[in-house]
Amino acid sequence: MEVEITIDGKKIKAQKNENLLRVAKKNGIYIPSLCYYEKISPTGVCRLCLVKVENMRGLVPACATFVTDGMKVIANDEELFELRRDILDMLLSEHNADCIACDKNGSCELQDLAYRFGLELKNRKFRPLWHELELRRDESSYVLSFDSSKCVKCQRCIKACYEIQGKGVLSFAKRGMETYLVAGFGTWKDSECDACGECVQACPVGAIVEKPVFERVRAIDVEKKVETTCPYCGVGCQIELWVKEGKIVKVRGLDEKPNNGSLCVKGRFGFSFVHSEERLKSPLLREGNQFKEIGWDEAIRIFVERIKEIKEKYGPESIAVLASAKITNEENYLLQKFTRVVLGTNNIDHCARL
Repeated sequence: MEVEITIDGKKIKAQKNENLLRVAKKNGIYIPSLCYYEKISPTGVCRLCLVKVENMRGLVPACATFVTDGMKVIANDEELFELRRDILDMLLSEHNADCIACDKNGSCELQDLAYRFGLELKNRKFRPLWHELELRRDESSYVLSFDSSKCVKCQRCIKACYEIQGKGVLSFAKRGMETYLVAGFGTWKDSECDACGECVQACPVGAIVEKPVFERVRAIDVEKKVETTCPYCGVGCQIELWVKEGKIVKVRGLDEKPNNGSLCVKGRFGFSFVHSEERLKSPLLREGNQFKEIGWDEAIRIFVERIKEIKEKYGPESIAVLASAKITNEENYLLQKFTRVVLGTNNIDHCARL
């Protein structure tokens, strides 16, 4: 059911019970937020998206408010700006603002907000408190690093783990300023985390980051981003490769079908093979105990000749074909058709794991 609401004097059409913050974003009206993440349920903990709604008592978080017909909203005025600025100032006081050496430098949502609200060090009211809290680091994961001094307790990682991946590995321990993120009942390595990296993608700051595959790299150092398809299986997950000096340094899941940003551990972290010196780049022909590189035309010719010889001498049942999870479903279909119709055998199997 379509309803009409007003935000900052602008009349807007929206669906009844649609999320107010999402409606504002879709219509080009800026409301700051940090804990809001479209893929998870509203949390409402950062309080940066507070707005004024006619006939509603006090200020309400836009991310946890749903539109109704005739709703009148003030999303931006001087009072809201100052309130949001003070809330952001408090968040920054508990945050290790070591932006220069942070991997997230250049793609940090907190950094962007601080810039937008003019909260460089000289303009802050609240003194830094983060160094007075117990620092907790967890480097036990094979692919992830956690630094509690940069965590803003937004819960995006916790909800992404539970609501998107269905794992529920992450949670908070302790309360108040001592609150910190924990995996399972102890370290990341000993938890049930399967290293999908959904928490890395959801984290708005540098609290959870990938461990470097080649070297540490900041977001601002990335020279280009390439959209492509993950090569690991036939699902066709869409990915974004972050490239520096001709090398892939990070992988992000694209918010496109079929994966909608999610990736498995291989798709997100298993890209070092691209630049491996041991990677095969051309067919190899065995000559005695040695291999020599040959071209594809020669390789196909030799393959055809040998398959014909084997089939004529030993029959089609002497041949077996092993398909791959790294090619598409369509290619696997063609391979089984080739095996059964051309080679004349049903000896075909598929390796589902790599």
